[in-house]
Amino acid sequence: MSPFEQIDAFIRGLDSTTDLTRILALLEAEVQRLGFERFTYWLLWPPDGPRVPLYLSNYPQAWTTHYTQSDFKSHDIIVSHATQSFRPFLWTELRRDELTKSQRPVFDDAIAFGLRAGGNIPLHGPRNAKATLTVANDCSDSEFARLFVARRHELQLVAAYVHEKILQLGLDRPPPDGPKLSPRELDVLAWSAKGKTRWEIGEILGVAEVTVKKHLLGASRKLSATNKTQAIAVAIVHGLIIP
Repeated sequence: MSPFEQIDAFIRGLDSTTDLTRILALLEAEVQRLGFERFTYWLLWPPDGPRVPLYLSNYPQAWTTHYTQSDFKSHDIIVSHATQSFRPFLWTELRRDELTKSQRPVFDDAIAFGLRAGGNIPLHGPRNAKATLTVANDCSDSEFARLFVARRHELQLVAAYVHEKILQLGLDRPPPDGPKLSPRELDVLAWSAKGKTRWEIGEILGVAEVTVKKHLLGASRKLSATNKTQAIAVAIVHGLIIP
């Protein structure tokens, strides 16, 4: 299958679904086909103004937790550059500038989580919307640069179609007063999103399997979801959990 046919198959896959979990799986498969291990689609600014952040990602959960707890978003030069640039860029392009003491740990700490080298595809529109697709590998900067330059146009197509799909489905517009889940309900949904069974989640959290089921049912009810898969998708959309 030619590169054109592979991209076309990806687009047809997006067109055939409205399920966020399926969109995430399609995006992950396509990004990895292009040679990139990790990715994050981040809707930084929805068309109608600020909302709960929306992420689609296969970044390590430990990195996501560290990023959030360290408040890296406030110092992430990648994010700020993506809102101002229209062309794909490598992380090394930003490192050429002198980083501040607060900006440097975003790059330095990422290495320990397998995010050694990366690049971004900025997305602008419609209206005020701004988003970015980040891809990263655990490899040298020079090796990554060769791959990124070779694949950046395909990545732009992938990013554009995913971005349009997200906005088309209205996933950027969670209700102003979003659902309130308990910490335990969030825990079981987060582990379910990682493919863990009720028994496995019970072992991880130190509770009975029937308790896990109870929390899943409670979360599904609060999210107006008819099953666990739909509840996970809604929770992701509302920024309650990050896949």
